[in-house]
Amino acid sequence: MMLHVLFFSVDDPLIPNHTRLDFPEAVKLTDELETKCREEKRVMTSRFVVISTETDLTFYDGSFQFGSYEAPNIYQQIKKISERIKVSKKDQADKTYFLEQIEALTPESYKKEEIIDKELIHLDKSRISKLKTWQRRVVYATAALSIAALGAVSTIFIAQKAQYEQALGDGRDIVEDQKGLIDIYETALLGNKEGLEAYLQGEALSEKQQHILVDMYLKAEDYDQAVAVLEDPVQVETYILNSESWEDQEKINKLKAFNELYPTNEARFDMAFYEHNYELMLNLPPINMTAKRSRMKTYALMRLGKIEEAKIEINHNNDDNLKRVIDRYEVLQAEIKTLTEKLEREQQANGKDPALIQTLTEELAKKKEALAAL
Repeated sequence: MMLHVLFFSVDDPLIPNHTRLDFPEAVKLTDELETKCREEKRVMTSRFVVISTETDLTFYDGSFQFGSYEAPNIYQQIKKISERIKVSKKDQADKTYFLEQIEALTPESYKKEEIIDKELIHLDKSRISKLKTWQRRVVYATAALSIAALGAVSTIFIAQKAQYEQALGDGRDIVEDQKGLIDIYETALLGNKEGLEAYLQGEALSEKQQHILVDMYLKAEDYDQAVAVLEDPVQVETYILNSESWEDQEKINKLKAFNELYPTNEARFDMAFYEHNYELMLNLPPINMTAKRSRMKTYALMRLGKIEEAKIEINHNNDDNLKRVIDRYEVLQAEIKTLTEKLEREQQANGKDPALIQTLTEELAKKKEALAAL
């Protein structure tokens, strides 16, 4: 699937308003304009929407404040905001699919996360220079604690010692809390996961924490508890599909075991792919189609020789590697057809050339082997 971005109220010629831009180009331009506004110490608010090129369906409608240091580009802003936005279980698949699309479309160079203390950016440096030594040390210590606590403490530039000490005290408390949580995770990594499980069960979980808990339950084959966390068997089955924790055969076994308790067409689709039963895959009723399943469907269509359909489906996942595989598949098919015709003509000729027949046979076998290996 290709995505377009339309901007509104951008007061700079670098980004055109009311013009459809491909998502990668929009990421690049917002990154450039954000850098420009930071250098010029200028703040400018704009609005943008992300839409499907095929259906004009709006996936995202938001604003971007250039020069604010909120995010270096729209990719990072969307990722940051999406983590805070809770959606219904019904809409979760659409959200996941959209995030997968922008992940695939964004060049790696624009994905590096910034770590910026905005309080320090806007500090009046002339005022800092007039502080006494102990006051400067307090400011720097407060900023360091803020970063160490993952931005949990917001430092305030006030020259009064009592207020600084209060800020430092709050920072130390948060650091201690973080240290306690780190200890829990370290203990879990060493094999004792009871403390982590108890901690997560007692918390309002973020999406990442939900996945940690679900992963623990799946590895323990406690499928009922995994479903209780995500409240949707399809989401749990999709998590198994996307997990890198298991090799293909182990993943198939996990999918089968889960499907026995919570049968879904998604599980049948995924198992059919790993078992190379591509006909069954494509004959199942409509399923929750993620970017990964779209890639699986593209490959299945190619293996069945439905090249044109595969080329249409690849527009939904934009997998460059699959595009190369399909191109190679077409070339090999053409070469096999040509070699087969040559071999048949030579075998039927009156003056057969045994050496040529052997050469053609060997070359044909190599091409078929290459095709099967795709």
